[in-house]
Amino acid sequence: MLPGGPFSRLVDPAGDGGQGRPMDVPLDALVTRMLSISPFDYRVAADDSEREVAYRLRASAVLERGWCTAADLPGGMERDEYDDRAVQVLGWDGNVAMSTGRVVLPPGLPTEEASGIVVEPRGEVVDVGRMCVARSHQSLEHAAFIGLMCRLYLVMREHGFGVACGMMSAPARVLVGHLGLRLEILGPERTYWNEPRAPVRFSLMSRTS
Repeated sequence: MLPGGPFSRLVDPAGDGGQGRPMDVPLDALVTRMLSISPFDYRVAADDSEREVAYRLRASAVLERGWCTAADLPGGMERDEYDDRAVQVLGWDGNVAMSTGRVVLPPGLPTEEASGIVVEPRGEVVDVGRMCVARSHQSLEHAAFIGLMCRLYLVMREHGFGVACGMMSAPARVLVGHLGLRLEILGPERTYWNEPRAPVRFSLMSRTS
């Protein structure tokens, strides 16, 4: 494994060695390869029943951490107003859903509302969040999280976006950095989804030299 994680440096796509210049290149090929060798299957929730699976996974996560009570979660689901226009991703271990995350499409993003900022370029940024791994798979949490981020990355690319933002905890920021993505902290940490998280922006292009 290369220093900084499996995505930290890429082969020069032009074949000219880069001539010493940094390049911005997409991570599509490497992300696709990592997903192909993952022991888990990551896919977009196909219908309302699968989206409910995502909401129930999120509910289990917040209940286990003591962030709320069952009375706070109508129908045993954790969801908000952004879910109606979000793409939900689920990670599956066979027939068992073990992780989830979402991509919220613009305009109006959770990170912007939580931080009181506008993430530039306005209207050209998606929001990544609500990522969690089921207790049953937390011994493999990093592997499960990396695979989930890979699939979320492809969702962003499939929708034509090159910049994303999110409210991320320090451990999540480290794991995102392992993907080779350039991460910019946009403000101080604050409590969001019951944890200290900072607003961040990251490009879906990786700079190599």
